[in-house]
Amino acid sequence: MAAIILVSVLRSYAQEQQMHSIQVSGIAKINREVEVYLIDFTIAVEYGEAESRKSFEDLKNNFFKKAKDAGLNESQFKEDRMSYQALQLFREGSLYTFTTSSRDELLKAARLANGNVVNITNTRVKFKPVVKNEKHFETAFLNSRDKAAIIAKTINKKLGPVLMVTDLTPQEATVEENFYFKPVEDQYLSLLVSFAIE
Repeated sequence: MAAIILVSVLRSYAQEQQMHSIQVSGIAKINREVEVYLIDFTIAVEYGEAESRKSFEDLKNNFFKKAKDAGLNESQFKEDRMSYQALQLFREGSLYTFTTSSRDELLKAARLANGNVVNITNTRVKFKPVVKNEKHFETAFLNSRDKAAIIAKTINKKLGPVLMVTDLTPQEATVEENFYFKPVEDQYLSLLVSFAIE
């Protein structure tokens, strides 16, 4: 019985707090830097008559010759046979992941695909760890307080002390698929803040 009474009292208190508070979000823009760009290339033997198709070794050597001619280093390509098997192309070949921090090299690499034996199967961006500092939290908090002050004034109330602050910033994604390498979207630190009103 005592537990039921306690829960009832806590609910009433929570409802009363909600009636005398304003809850708003505040944001601060975070700098999100690209560490590297990644492209997955598959090199696979063509379908067709065995006499007319080139061997995988010939296709691979030709691919890396073109890469070198474009000013790219073979060490930037890492072979991943397991990922190639997962694609289930059912023909001899392999997958190579190209890594670069240069958008110029990225463009040169993308031109290596020919839509036939050399194809791009995935593109990704890897980001440097996001640094959230005191200034970001201060900016987000002040943003929330400004919003709350406007709301309080609108309903003829005075903004009181802070009741609760919750960090709602999404979990940081260190690697994201980014088809066509579209511009990186802005990232924000987000706080949910409750203010008392009088």
